[in-house]
Amino acid sequence: MENSPRSTPATSLLFSLHNTELVKPEGAGFPLPPRLFLRTPAGQPSSIVALCGTTGQLFPTTTYDRGPFQVVGGDEYATRQALGDYFLSQHAGMLPAEGAAMLLGVDGSLREVRPERGRKTFGLAQLCAALEANYIDVHCPQHGPYEGYILVFDDEGKNRRRLINPLATAAWYETYPLEHYSPVDVVAGPVLLMKSRMMR
Repeated sequence: MENSPRSTPATSLLFSLHNTELVKPEGAGFPLPPRLFLRTPAGQPSSIVALCGTTGQLFPTTTYDRGPFQVVGGDEYATRQALGDYFLSQHAGMLPAEGAAMLLGVDGSLREVRPERGRKTFGLAQLCAALEANYIDVHCPQHGPYEGYILVFDDEGKNRRRLINPLATAAWYETYPLEHYSPVDVVAGPVLLMKSRMMR
């Protein structure tokens, strides 16, 4: 069924921590570096890795291990494992139900969106409104777990310095693993994930 959660992937997922703040004991947070990711291998503890933008290599780091962690606009998590468990549970529910799209928020949230006024597909105005974007772009994965789906996002997201989307970025690296593809990339702003036929 299309709306059933996928099984846990065999390879590790990379969730961007760029939108996550490491909350100090006194409550003051500071933004983490843009190429810091939470790696969540199936059945293994989550770890924090730094990504080299030139080579695409991942380097484990303990510099940022100390929690709690707080997703901007979201909840606080005591450990990196708790944060990883949250992202994994959200990832498992990313695929939309039949006739709907899933809005992936920059805080890891999920919200179902359906075409307006009984339509079977989305119009441009509704997509722009959902993404709070003036222009949209569409990416169609040609292989991997999202084949047959599209990612719809703000075409100006990076130029507008919108927050990096941890769930959409994980989906990007599922489709384009670092060991086979370059350059390194991330997805900015909210993203709509839907079957390609939902956009006409």
